[in-house]
Amino acid sequence: MSNAHTRTAKEIESILLNAIDMHGPENLAKAVGVNRTQMVRWKETHVPKFALFLAYIGYNVPDHDLTRLAKEVAQLLIEEMRSDADKN
Repeated sequence: MSNAHTRTAKEIESILLNAIDMHGPENLAKAVGVNRTQMVRWKETHVPKFALFLAYIGYNVPDHDLTRLAKEVAQLLIEEMRSDADKN
């Protein structure tokens, strides 16, 4: 696998792991019908392999997906900051 594939795989893996964390492993496990512990195993073993697969077949994450993900992360951070401010 080329360096470009490896970089792309790491980007895809990061996006997938962030999406799992944002939606919550428990919620995703329930949505796909598996136990939460299975979702944790997927994060460790299946997601990296699947990311390599997607990179190798030429899958690219469209820019609008990255933008959407960035907005979701920003919103979560804003909500967390507000929550912390309310506690003080």
